[in-house]
Amino acid sequence: MSAPKVSIVILNYNGVRFLGKLLVECIESVLLTDYPSFEVLFVDNASSDNSLDTVRSRFGSDERLRIIQNSENLGFAGGNNVGLKFAQGEYIALLNNDTRVDTDWLRNLVEIIAQPNVGAVQSKLLLMSSPNVVDCAGGFIDYYGYAFEKGNGKDASGYTQGSECFYAKGASMLLKREVLKETGLFDKDIFIYYDETDLCWRIRLAGYRILYVPTSIVYHAVGLTASNTRKQKIRFFCKRNQMMILLKNFELRNLVRFFPALIGYESRECIIGCLKYRTLIYFDFFRALLWNLFNLKKTWKKRVIVQKLVRKISDEEIKQFLLEPYPPFPLYPTRRKLGDATFDT
Repeated sequence: MSAPKVSIVILNYNGVRFLGKLLVECIESVLLTDYPSFEVLFVDNASSDNSLDTVRSRFGSDERLRIIQNSENLGFAGGNNVGLKFAQGEYIALLNNDTRVDTDWLRNLVEIIAQPNVGAVQSKLLLMSSPNVVDCAGGFIDYYGYAFEKGNGKDASGYTQGSECFYAKGASMLLKREVLKETGLFDKDIFIYYDETDLCWRIRLAGYRILYVPTSIVYHAVGLTASNTRKQKIRFFCKRNQMMILLKNFELRNLVRFFPALIGYESRECIIGCLKYRTLIYFDFFRALLWNLFNLKKTWKKRVIVQKLVRKISDEEIKQFLLEPYPPFPLYPTRRKLGDATFDT
């Protein structure tokens, strides 16, 4: 039986400038993947460095590689959507350009996602600078949309068992094309941060499982691209999109229960932060809140689609994969519990 074709999407934005030789090493490792049928789509988000020339000169002769050039920076969400639309594979892998993969990373992902009730899977992400330390062994959010990555900063030897997670981290995830037909692609308005969380939430609402695959090893140079983005901008996108995904994906009763509490808590923290540190960076929460208010009609239309066309199971059925705040909100934000493991935040 022939192996299903996989499309590997590598999104790039000024990779040579931010990553140097790591961009080339990433593509080299992917082309050495031990899997019989795959293509690589290098999607460039309108880079202003020489990323495209570098990739063309080094890999242009490899027939497995296709280069797609966007006319503008569409962010993680929009850029990957372009790759998803051009992809020809039955399965589609998303891979950061600041990663390096083991030769069997893809084969092990395909083996697990082939199960009929699995919609997405994630590799075991290790820190490239410290290969024995976990970057992420599966993503989770709590009832208020705060995101947590299992195993982050911990010894990799403790995360050898496959498990379910709420979302797969976009640095190395594998998706089924047939599932995306049910859920839709990334929300391009999210642009960056919480994009994979939103997509995976829809995958779960459609009734599919999302799994962490510890035998698929990928090394991640965490934050090299993001570190060049201003902290204020990052904070704005994170807060804005955290609110947006709650508005779209929760049942109405849970939206009414948790969304106002989030607004109250963040407003309090914003005011305290501004007074304590005498900086306006905390006011980015209010900018994010205003954005959501001004765009509520548009977001609500997306919500209607999610609730009527995507949702097949209730919030109660996926509640086990949401982290319960500990201690109870709004005493937030010191610790979270997940099963028998406690994570510092």
